Amino acid sequence: MISSNPEEIDIEKPFLTHIAELRYRLISSIIAVFFAFIIGFSFYNHIIDFLICPFGEDLYITQIEHGFSTKIRLSAYIGLILSLPVHIYNIIMFILPAMTPNERRILLFFLLGSLVLVIAGSYMAYVQILPLSIEFLKSSSFVPANVKTWLDFRESMYFVFQLVLAFSVLFQLPLVLLSLMIMNVISRAALLKSSRYFIILIFIISAIITPPDIVSQIGLSLPLILLFYLTVFIAKLCKFGDEID
Repeated sequence: MISSNPEEIDIEKPFLTHIAELRYRLISSIIAVFFAFIIGFSFYNHIIDFLICPFGEDLYITQIEHGFSTKIRLSAYIGLILSLPVHIYNIIMFILPAMTPNERRILLFFLLGSLVLVIAGSYMAYVQILPLSIEFLKSSSFVPANVKTWLDFRESMYFVFQLVLAFSVLFQLPLVLLSLMIMNVISRAALLKSSRYFIILIFIISAIITPPDIVSQIGLSLPLILLFYLTVFIAKLCKFGDEID
């Protein structure tokens, strides 16, 4: 039944428009994941050759179904990573019309910063920390000289993804802190005053989400501490997080 009330019709039209836009964005994101999964599946061997380089030895499959299940699962991970720009774009296009020009500039700055931090975190995890972590875990301090290592392919790949993901996610810390200071949830003075507790929290979180070795935990914690103080310095330059009334 069509409503005869003009005000009710005016309210329904924007709502239905937003629902249609949301549906379009969700469908396009799902399609992007599917095609990115196909790409990851098609170039799986080349990607795996790149990922296993830091191990410096042959990897082994201990159960016959691991080859298939690992390819499907890692291709899905690769698909999610490759399709991430599409998801970010859809989020931007969905919320952008409701934002002021100043808010749009801040959003674009944060998205660009997020991309830079993801690349920096991934690079540091794979190029700098992963080889050190593998060398540490395979050292004679833990593996006797007369004991051979037979590294499981599936677990080794999960080890790499866990490390890269941990760095990529936690390297978003500066954006979280800047957001809190921009919204006046916390001040710079309060952050600096509680910095010792913050550093302890960084070490605890790093120990939880990284592989169980001291190299990757310290390798993640030290850059995060540096990023913490760098964020406070940037906030001071931009006059974010002044004393809250």
